[in-house]
Amino acid sequence: MFHKKDPFSGSELVIDVQPNVISAEITAQLVINCSVTNNEVQQLDVIRSLTLSRYNETLKEFLDLLTLEAKTLNLSQLVQLHHAQISFGNLSISLTLHTPTQFDAKVYRCKVEGDKTNAANSSIVAKKEVEYRTNTTALIEEIRRLKIVEKNDQCTLEKKDLTASQQRTKLHFVGSSKVIKELIEPLTLTCSLQDLDRNSTVQFMYILHEPIGVIATINKDQPVVTTKQESNFNMAKGKLSDTKTKASFIEVSWSYLKSSESGNYFCGAHVMEPDGRSERLNEMLAITISNLTFDDLVKVIQKLLRQADIEKEKILENKQNIYHIKEDINSKQQNIKSIKDGLDTNRQNINIIKDNLETSRQNIKSITDDLNANKQNIASHNNELNSLRQMVNNVQGDISICKESIHSISIDLDTNKQSIARHNNELNSFRQKVNSLEDDLRTNKQSLQSITYEVNTNKQNINQLKEDLKSNEQKIQNITEDVNTNRLNIMNINKDLNTSQQSMRKLETDLETQLTNLSTTLTSIQKEIEKVPPISCREIISTHNRVIVKLLSGLKVMCDTKTDGGGWIIFQRRINGKIDFYRGWQVYRDGFGDYSIGEFYLGNENIFNLTSTGQYDLRIDLEFNNTKYFAQYENFKILSETEKYKLKIGNYSGNAGDNLSYHNNMFFSTFDRDNDNSGTNCAEYSSGAWWYEDCHRSNLNGQWARTSYPKGMIWYQLTGSSNCVSLSEMKIREREKNYFH
Repeated sequence: MFHKKDPFSGSELVIDVQPNVISAEITAQLVINCSVTNNEVQQLDVIRSLTLSRYNETLKEFLDLLTLEAKTLNLSQLVQLHHAQISFGNLSISLTLHTPTQFDAKVYRCKVEGDKTNAANSSIVAKKEVEYRTNTTALIEEIRRLKIVEKNDQCTLEKKDLTASQQRTKLHFVGSSKVIKELIEPLTLTCSLQDLDRNSTVQFMYILHEPIGVIATINKDQPVVTTKQESNFNMAKGKLSDTKTKASFIEVSWSYLKSSESGNYFCGAHVMEPDGRSERLNEMLAITISNLTFDDLVKVIQKLLRQADIEKEKILENKQNIYHIKEDINSKQQNIKSIKDGLDTNRQNINIIKDNLETSRQNIKSITDDLNANKQNIASHNNELNSLRQMVNNVQGDISICKESIHSISIDLDTNKQSIARHNNELNSFRQKVNSLEDDLRTNKQSLQSITYEVNTNKQNINQLKEDLKSNEQKIQNITEDVNTNRLNIMNINKDLNTSQQSMRKLETDLETQLTNLSTTLTSIQKEIEKVPPISCREIISTHNRVIVKLLSGLKVMCDTKTDGGGWIIFQRRINGKIDFYRGWQVYRDGFGDYSIGEFYLGNENIFNLTSTGQYDLRIDLEFNNTKYFAQYENFKILSETEKYKLKIGNYSGNAGDNLSYHNNMFFSTFDRDNDNSGTNCAEYSSGAWWYEDCHRSNLNGQWARTSYPKGMIWYQLTGSSNCVSLSEMKIREREKNYFH
């Protein structure tokens, strides 16, 4: 599991021992590292010295072995050490003890001394204990015994009794051949033990060479085969069985043998009987490494030529694959071009929307102009109303003149009536004088007729005036109705204008209110969003290349904020070899490592939970021979623990070469959970944990700086089989969603 320490809490004092358990004549070397990370410690302002000490049980105190002065980098060796190698750097000391003994199994202490702000002569210490195990004592004694009696081994075997002969038949020791061609043919030695009595247990087995010594061992307390052969070692495997039906065995294989490796090879086993008795079984096999002849060289050359032909065919096949990859890239470029065309179309649509908005603005301006024109029309109508009022006043003046004319005519009529009355009176007077005044009578008759004619004429004129008056009254009534109608229309237009102006003012007020509310809401939402933890590393923006964040899910991760635009969640990182990656199933499930050291594995369960929520890309950054490479895969995910964290990846891109597709659809394997397709345990064989097939073309969880195949951090197309990468960083990023589909 990850350390609880915050990776940003500063630097620290570190002591590390490898291994932490030693055994006599088995452990080749013991390494003690004492260092200050980042050259500073939080509790000290000034560092003066760094000291490596070892506990003395007799004195009951720590004795200083080495002291390094921080300012001058002057190293002082305070105790004489035999078979030791010492190295030091800036605030770091490394002590290597070759062939350590039980005396070296002590508690080691790393102490840094300096000053604080408020105190002087302060110190901080870190301790690690090295244990000594004696559970391989029987094996050591057996090795010693064989070294003493190996010259007389044949004689000893001939003198064994029948029981020993039966025991020897239980142990079988065979080689791939008794005569091996030097540097050409590999050698495989297999030692097996079967037909054990019921309840018997095998304590340990070994294979050793007469002059060289122990080649490989396996014991009950350490079920993994250990070996001292490294330069040309190919394979070592074995298993100790407690049942009668299954055989115990140990098997080793190596190549490029030399003539010095000829001689007697011994296979031995130590069996514990139910009654407490112990049996020691051994077998010998003579192996000859013969020198090469000219015919052997010819055969090798022919084999190499055939292999070259095969490699040529593979190269042709790879060229075809490269051609297909180029076609795939061209197809993807076409897809990218179509996406760009879609983006251009969207930009055109956005421009059309902008044009529509501009047209709407122009329409609003046109409506405003129409309102201004209506105002001008209303002013014109007001002018027309004023003209109509003037005409009405003129008509009223004409009516007044007509009334005065009628009044004058009425006065004339009254005058005429009075004249008629007066003439009637005179007529009566003349009637009295009719007889005497006939001449006057005729004259009066003529006058009377003339007056009658004038009266009739006056009547006709009065009737005509009455008709004209009625016509004028009708016109005035029509004009009055038109004026009233125009007034109503003007009032309605004014009401509509007032209503429109009120609606526009209300609309402007509502829009301002909505914009204010929207701005307030957006501000509050932005504040709330800033309070919420990020969902993924895509939301992280930082000036630092690597930052540690806690996601909304509660998972603490390291983010890569710069590579290819950033947004990567790093789930595997190896930069200095300080963390051991040869771990079991449960540890790889839950995760391990330390962000402050810079090496960790996030855990398969956490990777499953992340990749099951969406589509992710995988990027693997590597460094080999001071050159950076990368490999990227689409649609990366791993399945759940019930499906053994099965690997799923899509198309590859990058410059490191595709060495992961070989492992696609494979289960995850560790040394205690073998899920591969091989007859061997690939995790144990490769000293790692991976999605092994049979076994691997990449092994980024293998041993740090291991240069022998297949145990190192291998990316085959870069490292081949005999090198390893110096940096590995595996990271995932959620794919961007395409909103145009």
